[in-house]
Amino acid sequence: RARRDIPSSCAKYMSHAVGVAAAAATAAVLGIVSQELRTAKVAGSSMAPTFQTGSSILIERVSLFLGRLARGDVVVLRSPEVDRDWLTKRVVGVGGDWLYARDGRLVRVPTEHVWVEGDNASNSNDSTHYGAVPRGTLAGTVVAKVWPPEEAGPVATRHAACEARVIPAAEASRLRSLPTEAGETLRAALHRARSAMHEYSER
Repeated sequence: RARRDIPSSCAKYMSHAVGVAAAAATAAVLGIVSQELRTAKVAGSSMAPTFQTGSSILIERVSLFLGRLARGDVVVLRSPEVDRDWLTKRVVGVGGDWLYARDGRLVRVPTEHVWVEGDNASNSNDSTHYGAVPRGTLAGTVVAKVWPPEEAGPVATRHAACEARVIPAAEASRLRSLPTEAGETLRAALHRARSAMHEYSER
């Protein structure tokens, strides 16, 4: 069977078409990346020492879109108190979790909500004050600090420390069923023990 050569004009057209397609694909990928990655500047000290006022952070939105949100992740969310404000906090509990708030209360995180706290316990307005927040208020996950240069790098997730704050449902049920006085005493003791373990894991 005779081989048919492709006319040079047709070959040039095909080469041009492939180049255009590749450029379009590259532009599409870059467009997606630019839409899903953002930088922001931190204001306030509620996340100290992780972030300080003036720290620049890199935020990605893909994890939230895919439902990949874990205890210990640092997120940016819309303030439940001042709609125009954005906050940076750490996820301590996710929907369905029982945990101890920093003030000693035993709380349950509602479905499709998260419990968030600042790393700076002495200076953070967070879920301890306004309760769990809807997942829909989260704007993205903080994956890195990009400024100042000497502190640039991935953000520590502290998964283990946050996991230690969560109480198994069966244990939470038993605690809630205890008489008020005995239950409060035991809950306070458990809270102190878990807080000590949390502080030790952060060293």
